[in-house]
Amino acid sequence: MTPRSLARLQKSTTGRFLSGSLRTVDLVAPALAQRLALRLFLKPRRILSPPPMAHRFTVTGEVGPDLTVWDWGDGPTVLLIHGWNGNADQLSDFVSPLLRAGRYVAAPDLPAHGFSGGTRTNVVEMAEAILRLGRRVGPVEAVIAHSFGAAATALALAAGLQARRTVLIAPPVDLPRYARGFGAALGLSPQSSAGMLARLDERVGGRGSYDILRLVANEHRARPVVLHDPSDREVPFAEGRLLAETWPGARLETLPGAGHSRALHDPAVIARAVSLATTQESLALSA
Repeated sequence: MTPRSLARLQKSTTGRFLSGSLRTVDLVAPALAQRLALRLFLKPRRILSPPPMAHRFTVTGEVGPDLTVWDWGDGPTVLLIHGWNGNADQLSDFVSPLLRAGRYVAAPDLPAHGFSGGTRTNVVEMAEAILRLGRRVGPVEAVIAHSFGAAATALALAAGLQARRTVLIAPPVDLPRYARGFGAALGLSPQSSAGMLARLDERVGGRGSYDILRLVANEHRARPVVLHDPSDREVPFAEGRLLAETWPGARLETLPGAGHSRALHDPAVIARAVSLATTQESLALSA
């Protein structure tokens, strides 16, 4: 959950009720408050809006919930990866230009999002879902990913996803900060917010499983391009810049005025991302 989303939660009637309730629970039963807060943190908003003119199929596996995937066209494979509280339809404006470029496009609803299975998820599970999809529709030429989907994509690439080109739009990297901020927005004490984060770490196999900067520091294959608005109010620009500085061969391009989610409907952003995903330019400039 991003800083602006946290502010909306704090101001909403539901947010004030939850904050007051969990603050009271935290005073008498901090462990229970931490468990309840973590359950809320891991439950994204589900939006059921299928993207237009898409074929739908399901990726199943022994690990993780069933994954609903929408696809179009034929040719080299490009994955479109949405962020937290999003769905595949959120990136549907990228589909037509990719089809015109002769690409096959596959866009999943990530776990607990859209029409996919699961009720709760986390960035590690999202990365595992992207890996499963990559194995199903690969070889993958390119990935275009947004926000927490970009963070999950970075983890998937570090874990072995093969993609010749990667475009990450407004990627967060300081993931513990969002968990602590969520706990604070719900009225938890700093100690209980830290306790909630410790429970998250235990759930996903330790902090190292989603320490993006450490995991990509020696990843030389993907060489992503990070696109980020310096005035982004959801994910600070400093996080995208730090990712580009840490990842070998990566580079940063600024998107002044594009915003965060609004960038997904900005013709200039879409054209730039599609160009980077479908031409030799990104490979040449990263060499």
